[in-house]
Amino acid sequence: MNALSKSAGATLIEVLVTVLVLAVGLLGLSSTQVMSLKNGNNAHHRYLAALAAQEMAERIRANPAGLGLGSYNDKTVNGTDETAQSCSSGCDGAQIAVMDLYDWGQVISDNLPGGTGEIDRQGNVVTFTVKWKEQHTGEEAGTGDGLDDSEFVLVVEL
Repeated sequence: MNALSKSAGATLIEVLVTVLVLAVGLLGLSSTQVMSLKNGNNAHHRYLAALAAQEMAERIRANPAGLGLGSYNDKTVNGTDETAQSCSSGCDGAQIAVMDLYDWGQVISDNLPGGTGEIDRQGNVVTFTVKWKEQHTGEEAGTGDGLDDSEFVLVVEL
């Protein structure tokens, strides 16, 4: 009977060690899953920023009159400071530019956390910069507010 009780005790310790190893492995797996979700979310934000910058470049190409008037020069949008422009028919280039900037600000603020957009024109070269906050996924992921400043820059020649 003495040998049987030692065998039962050793088996219980083996089971406890196995459960401990399994628990540590599952914690590691869940941490990997969380990091994967953050990276996927950040990639989605980068995609939306690139899409917004490209859309604004196409809007400017479609409005050469507004570009010629300088209506797009050195502009910053954030989705709250822009005003909606409405013209029932026959908008001029400047009015279209105001509508474009308003729409761009709305797209950025609706889709990117803390999003802003900037347009910088130097001759025929226009630089679009979209900035936003994204989830921190580096070494210090648990420090501060957990958000990093990110930006996407698109340079086009018109």
